Amino acid sequence: MRARAGYVNINEDLIRELEDGVALLIYDIPYPPADKNRKELAPWYSWYDWSTGKLRSCGYPLQYSVVLVEEKRIPEIEKLVEQIESKRKNINKTFKLKIPKANINIIRFRVKDKTSAEALFNIIKSILIESMKTLIEDIEEQLKEGKDKTKLQKRTKEFIARLRKQDFLNLLIKDPDVRKLLLQLEILVA
Repeated sequence: MRARAGYVNINEDLIRELEDGVALLIYDIPYPPADKNRKELAPWYSWYDWSTGKLRSCGYPLQYSVVLVEEKRIPEIEKLVEQIESKRKNINKTFKLKIPKANINIIRFRVKDKTSAEALFNIIKSILIESMKTLIEDIEEQLKEGKDKTKLQKRTKEFIARLRKQDFLNLLIKDPDVRKLLLQLEILVA
């Protein structure tokens, strides 16, 4: 099968990993009500941001609250879910809040065929490329405006570290398009 323009054919190892070793992490973390005093709900906002950040960093975010994760990381993710629940209970008790329980699910599945694996790969790759391009454009704009380069370097290093942690398929190394953008990011703030 020929790859569409802008997409590369993935090798057999990646196809096998996508066919056999992935799951979906789907979550719904309760957001604080807008009609309440934000200062009183600060612990809730903090818990929300911490929880969603931790969950999104478990793999490749596909949608706002859907993350493609490596199946062998499920025990680690289950421990994270317990931490999220424990933190919620502690915040409710300490600050007398009523944060509802988070709805977090892991769905194991098998990709049916090579075409489906390639489609999933292309989704992952396009999301990864778009997020990197967005950051590059933002950094270029901030550099033109004369923003503090040290802060931009720190932000970029944190972004790259998060990408490396999420990248269980090693696309930052294996895929030439993604690798090129990574180098562009590193050069921008060097």
